[in-house]
Amino acid sequence: MQLTRDNGETWSNVTPAELPTNSNVTLIEPSAADANTAYLIASVPADLRPYIYRTRDAGKTWEKIIDGLPVNAIARVVREDLQRKGLLYAGTETGVYLSFDYGDHWQPLQLNLPTTSVRDLNVHASDLVAATYGRGLWILDDISPLRQVDNLRSTTLLKPANAVRARWDNHPDTPLSIDLPHSDNPPDGTIIYYYLKTAPKNISLEIRNDKGNIVRKFSDKAAPRDPRPKNVPEYWFAPPEALSTKPGLNRFVWDLQWPHPDTLAYSFRGRPLDYIEYTMPDHAIPGNTPMNQPPGPLVVPGRYELVLTVDGQTHKQPLTVTLDPRVHVSAGDLEAQLKLAQSIDQWMNISFADYNEISALRTKIVNLQKHPESIVTAADLESFKRLEKLLGEILDGTSEAPGFGSVNRDLARYVTMIQGGDIRPPQSAVESANLSCKALKNDLIRWRQISEENVTVLNKLLGRDDASQLVRNTSKELTCPN
Repeated sequence: MQLTRDNGETWSNVTPAELPTNSNVTLIEPSAADANTAYLIASVPADLRPYIYRTRDAGKTWEKIIDGLPVNAIARVVREDLQRKGLLYAGTETGVYLSFDYGDHWQPLQLNLPTTSVRDLNVHASDLVAATYGRGLWILDDISPLRQVDNLRSTTLLKPANAVRARWDNHPDTPLSIDLPHSDNPPDGTIIYYYLKTAPKNISLEIRNDKGNIVRKFSDKAAPRDPRPKNVPEYWFAPPEALSTKPGLNRFVWDLQWPHPDTLAYSFRGRPLDYIEYTMPDHAIPGNTPMNQPPGPLVVPGRYELVLTVDGQTHKQPLTVTLDPRVHVSAGDLEAQLKLAQSIDQWMNISFADYNEISALRTKIVNLQKHPESIVTAADLESFKRLEKLLGEILDGTSEAPGFGSVNRDLARYVTMIQGGDIRPPQSAVESANLSCKALKNDLIRWRQISEENVTVLNKLLGRDDASQLVRNTSKELTCPN
């Protein structure tokens, strides 16, 4: 082998120690961190042994580095990590290996990769890409823990890789069958790694924006699943989000979303359903499709902070969210989109809470009327019937005005359209959402009037203290955009 140190003006013969005769140099990997360091791979006809060499003095001397590699697997490629010094990846005839000490020692990095010939490797940002013999392409998503392995000695939160704010495909077509062979895409959002020395009693994770406001909060307790039946098989949906408490390295995925709004199970024609209706898009993934529809709005690109609290001890790491490189939109447009989506989500939560509160009252009235002996007078019976009718109208609406249920349904449709792409909401969408806001405001006023005018009936239904509190709760103030 010939080596030059003066941009090709002169060349000299260099032979690594123990390099067999008739060998071919198939790859030289120069170090990006040290100009004097490089790695070399050689192959020998009819010889299955790996030959990997390292120089640390610009090629003056070489040493063989194969400790830990299988003796019968030809070395095909070696690559250096872009961030952590000493971290190397090697592809052999049987799989992938890695070294944390510049190649002095190797260990398998096989995971779910089949036993196959790995012909090339590439470190792309925070991913490791492997090309296998026969045109196979594999990607190990997010190698951040490998770069921070020295920190895995005590409970800690690892620094996450930059997250890309990207949307799912919104095309509403039939999803592929669960039986169709496929490979999973990277998780949607940002991958958060944390290491637990021992199993904690309490653990929580907060995501805060640059103003210190909490965007999301998670714990080891998953939110309860909605028990109502669905119009699609349960196997489509992702499991509930909860932090693992297992000792060792754990992974959690945040979808880069604010909390989702509360959605009623309401039909397109404005009537309540006794099941949850889903429209499964063609990108639905068995076991990984979000259950909450509509989802929460995506965060805007910028700087965030992860705060992991384990048994009272706090661990913090910065997180950078970048815009999808395929998207060209201003920060102001995304802020306007987020602001409107969060307003609609707030209106949905108000309509959801009041709908369920009124519905519970109406159910009590219906049950009371089934047992008239519990009602003292005929006048009471007529009062309950009249109140039931009023509550039904404000729940489901009338021909003159939509009720809480219809408002929630319409707002869900509007926020879905507004979040359908990365664009400033058009004026028509703002006006449509504003009409629903005004309808909700009218419903709140009407609900307060009903509460105040029927305090006596509500006292008998709930008890005097509960009725007084109910009237106070209905005095919500809602401001709709102009």
